[in-house]
Amino acid sequence: MSFLNNIFKIKDEEEIIGLTPELKSIYIYQKFKKENKSILFVTSNLNDASKIYNSVTKYTDKVYFFPMDDFLTSEAIAISPEFKTTGLETINSILKNEKEIVITNLMGYLRFLPSKQKFKESYIKIKKGSEYPIKKLIENLFNIGYKKETTVTMTGEIAERGFVIDIFPINIDKPIRLEYWSDEIDTIKTFDSSTQRTIEEIDE
Repeated sequence: MSFLNNIFKIKDEEEIIGLTPELKSIYIYQKFKKENKSILFVTSNLNDASKIYNSVTKYTDKVYFFPMDDFLTSEAIAISPEFKTTGLETINSILKNEKEIVITNLMGYLRFLPSKQKFKESYIKIKKGSEYPIKKLIENLFNIGYKKETTVTMTGEIAERGFVIDIFPINIDKPIRLEYWSDEIDTIKTFDSSTQRTIEEIDE
């Protein structure tokens, strides 16, 4: 059973055929207003899912997109950072158990993902002044898919230089630099990956 099927506990299914993307969107929205439950809408491909999602957003902000590349070969290359971020935002919203619409394509529906508990346990919170041993942080980042590099230039990368750790989170548009004092995080700063210059200091 797929992650989305398990989360939504699908009991009744309905097929929509013969309607334009705009009419499908109106139908989905009307059904969403009428019924006291969330809706998971699955299309055959990513392009159709994107069209439906963009159309439904005109009627409600309670709609989320869970995109996954239609081509299996993409697994061997890389899923785009935008897809990763959008997917994570959608999963986060689903776990709040609120009434919503989730639009995905077939590959997104079939995508194997961790359990709700495992997903929640993978959160990493970094706060200025808190203790988070460097080795433990790198191990935790590595376990959730981050890659070690000499310098970070892309999302999902980490670099270690003594008591300085650079991380490029997939949900932030700039990398962050942690400066340590022993096991304590002394400062957290965003920086420009091309110039390596600090942009601003943040608390968490």
